[in-house]
Amino acid sequence: MTPKCQHFLCIILISLLTSSVTSQDTIQQKINYYISQVKLDSAKTYIKANLADKNHINYKNKLNYQLVKVLFMQSSYEEALQHAFSSIDNIENENEKVNFNFLIGCIYSAIKDYKKSIEYFNLVVNYGDSPSLKVQTYLLLSELHVDLNDSISAEKQLTKAYKITKNNNLNSKITDHVSMVYSFFKKNYEICKQQNIKTIKDTTSFLNTRSYAYSMIGDCLIKQDSLNEASIYFEKFLKLTFETKDPEQIKVAAKKLIVVYEKLGKQEKANTYHKIYNEAKDDSLSFSVEKYRDMYTIEKDRELANAKSARIKKNYIIGGLSVIFIFIAFYFNTKRKNSKKSPTKKIVINNSEIEKIDSAIETLKSKQQFLKANISRKSFCTKYDIKSERYLSEYINDKYKKSFTVFLNDLRIEFAHDRLLNDHQFRNYKIEEIAKECGFGSKKSFERAFITKYNQTPFKFITTLSN
Repeated sequence: MTPKCQHFLCIILISLLTSSVTSQDTIQQKINYYISQVKLDSAKTYIKANLADKNHINYKNKLNYQLVKVLFMQSSYEEALQHAFSSIDNIENENEKVNFNFLIGCIYSAIKDYKKSIEYFNLVVNYGDSPSLKVQTYLLLSELHVDLNDSISAEKQLTKAYKITKNNNLNSKITDHVSMVYSFFKKNYEICKQQNIKTIKDTTSFLNTRSYAYSMIGDCLIKQDSLNEASIYFEKFLKLTFETKDPEQIKVAAKKLIVVYEKLGKQEKANTYHKIYNEAKDDSLSFSVEKYRDMYTIEKDRELANAKSARIKKNYIIGGLSVIFIFIAFYFNTKRKNSKKSPTKKIVINNSEIEKIDSAIETLKSKQQFLKANISRKSFCTKYDIKSERYLSEYINDKYKKSFTVFLNDLRIEFAHDRLLNDHQFRNYKIEEIAKECGFGSKKSFERAFITKYNQTPFKFITTLSN
């Protein structure tokens, strides 16, 4: 069905809600502009600056809502939850809490705490009076039930959303989005494609909305067994995700391309997108659009080179029979040479180097030197007189089945986990301070590594221990 990345879908729905705001408030308009252009750091700075100038509690809550929204879009889940709960404490009326409950539901779904996510989404539909917000919530509840393999509940929630759009005069973008999802669910793929093409052509559509539309068209084409055409739309989807600066969205796009090219039997192309997927999987706060563009450009350059080679071959054939013979001779000669090439040999490390690496790793663990920040393969090899970085990588890959960076971060995360478990005072530190104490360069990279290893955020782990 639709992409199962809850973070990605929530961002699309939040964008739709943002686009439906018609307030003349210049501050709100400025925030909406930053979000529409995916200038999230600028939006966050602007909101915090205005929060410092506002004293009225209702206005502060509105700005805090915008801040939570931006933090969620940046995957800063712990900070977003803190601001959301802080604002809810100042609101007595359940109806006025629904916007924050919606965002809290999105956050919990993104970190895969589906039980809490459903709990907060139910608060939205039970106490909210905004048809638009209810529609978005029912869509997300439908996706959650898809992930929980409950297709009956998923269809019920989607049908509720569809009925609301039919009985209310809602913003056209929200109505169109629901109609598109409903068409896909009902297997009306041709209608779904046309609805998404309309979204792409709409110049007022947000970047995230357009990228989602390319993804949905590709999904429809796969259902129609048009794999080659689907790959074209998925590549357009991937290129737009680079601009969102969100590794989660890049992972979704790359994964779709991997699947479609493997189905087409084009494993070499699939491997290219495996590299992009793995890069996004381990990406940190130091996001670089150029890095992904370069990786994508390499693939495109390779395709162009192949196409140029094909044209040259065609010209040779047209040139005459003699050229054909030359080409055939050249082709088989090249093929024979390539067949004689021996496969890449595994790096052989002599015993003295193995002993050095073993000793260095033991010292790293026993003296907890992994808690120092900015340790690189180069600095590690220099410190312990290891002859080659390749030796170090080969050894760790062979023994621990992971890269040097992942090996280092695993040691740090295990240290953080054990210390939080046994040190009550350490639990009172801020997440940023805990990350720094454990050798991480940023809070975000620490949180991602922690979630990967223990399937929960550090904040949730600390909360569980405190309770």
